[in-house]
Amino acid sequence: MEQNAEPVALKNHVIKWGLIVGGVSITLTVLLYVIDYTLMVQLKTLFVMLLIYLGITIYAGIDYRNNIGGFLPYGKAFVHGFLVLAVSALVATLFSMVLYNVIDPDLPQNLTDASLENTREMMEKFGAPEEAIDQAIEDAKGRTANQFTITGQLIGYASILFFSAIMALISAIFVKKNPPVEL
Repeated sequence: MEQNAEPVALKNHVIKWGLIVGGVSITLTVLLYVIDYTLMVQLKTLFVMLLIYLGITIYAGIDYRNNIGGFLPYGKAFVHGFLVLAVSALVATLFSMVLYNVIDPDLPQNLTDASLENTREMMEKFGAPEEAIDQAIEDAKGRTANQFTITGQLIGYASILFFSAIMALISAIFVKKNPPVEL
């Protein structure tokens, strides 16, 4: 009977925390958009946001572990973390679709331009030859052309799931707690 209760508790907990992480993602995105949209394409911003998501995912996992009796093996901690991140990524992706297609249809082009400028500046700092910079910019234009469309966002969601799995593997290290072994 307890085995049937756990999946329901897992489902409810995952939805709750997935919506929380998704809400944090939307809030951060809106703040970046309002402050300076070019922050949305900077690597250091992405890194800080990933750390925030990882921290919340660990906190959510520990909360789940405590709610089910204080012990959670690594595999179940991974599943919990992955599902929380998958739900939050779905929420964030749906918001991005609305942002890019309804709220500010010019934003995708502006973000593309800012991203290309970041690429140029980074390559210039490393002393790359002008031909290599021009080639990298052309390649980047091709990759980002459809990134902000609805189809591109859905493909992006699939990519996010891959990175969510990596983050869940990391978070499970901090969340797992096995019952003591009696000798």
